[in-house]
Amino acid sequence: MIEVFNRPNDQRYWVVRAQGGDYIDHFRQAGTVAIGHLDKLSLQNTHPQPYFPSMGSLLSQIGSLERRKREEGWKARAQRRYGQTKVFIAEMSVGDLVVSIDSGYLMVGRIVGHPRIDNNPVRVIRDEETGDFTEMPFSLRRPVRWGPKIKRKHLPTAMKRSISARQTVFNIDPYWAALYHMLYPIFTSDGKIFFSTRINQSDAISNYSVSQLFSILTDLEVLTRALEITENPDQMSFQLLFDQILREDGFRLATTAEFMSPGSVWSYLGVDDDTGRKIVIGSLLFGALFGVKVGPIEVDGVIHKELREKIVDQFVQRLEYHNAESVKERLELTFPEFNTGPLEDDDHDEAEDPRRLAILKET
Repeated sequence: MIEVFNRPNDQRYWVVRAQGGDYIDHFRQAGTVAIGHLDKLSLQNTHPQPYFPSMGSLLSQIGSLERRKREEGWKARAQRRYGQTKVFIAEMSVGDLVVSIDSGYLMVGRIVGHPRIDNNPVRVIRDEETGDFTEMPFSLRRPVRWGPKIKRKHLPTAMKRSISARQTVFNIDPYWAALYHMLYPIFTSDGKIFFSTRINQSDAISNYSVSQLFSILTDLEVLTRALEITENPDQMSFQLLFDQILREDGFRLATTAEFMSPGSVWSYLGVDDDTGRKIVIGSLLFGALFGVKVGPIEVDGVIHKELREKIVDQFVQRLEYHNAESVKERLELTFPEFNTGPLEDDDHDEAEDPRRLAILKET
């Protein structure tokens, strides 16, 4: 069973580094992300209450801290420290996704709370027998519900690029599609439906197998868009549909692929359909490719049963024509299968705080 997830339009995406990965287990165990930029200011605990300071006063405190070091460039360092802190406090928002990494893994979580000052170290036991442990002292924290944990060696190139900046806190909004393709087999956003597949074959991949995969995706587009041409099941002929779209130079499916083994194949199709019928059909066909059910998705009443069955049947015939089972086997084709529930569940989200919005307006 796979589900179709619709990306929230106002969601943003962030990376918070965990001291070179040293504290990623602390982040996960405590359900938090944290930075140490204010630790030397000796701020009082606010936990569990939010921390929204006067940003002018905070900048002055950070400036005084850097000036006392009597080192060249203290003003620039103070501005950088303040800028990172402001992002963490005000620009990151409840409902946004956050990524943290260490040498082996990347993990994704949902920010569910506002910033706090919590001076109680987070302790992680490293050895149950000896009691050996490490502590994370960072005091500026935000509550997070962590979701998937993914091996870095399995990350697509676009995702590796997105986390390459060296700051402690930074935004990766331009890479939202790479993040979603890594997490979801099917998702929708801004009138498009997206499909994610992965080539797991570690040896050299066959040009023929790849070309067959792309042909299957083209067939998926043709039959997803069949409703643009006819809603009569008796007229549902794949070849006639294909020829008409070809004559009109109307193919729209766009695909990004990493021609490596392993690698990724990401596709999207503009559907521009307020009824949601094309999303239903596209999802059912993608599910048919992998032999899985798609749900929960409204099917009955959205598309007439006879028409729906005829479209799926046509696609199954095309899969047989392309010998899809052999293609999937040779490419070791899979789709993302992660528990993304914590990323989508807003039941634990704290309500918006007007003080955060006031900070954004001031600055």
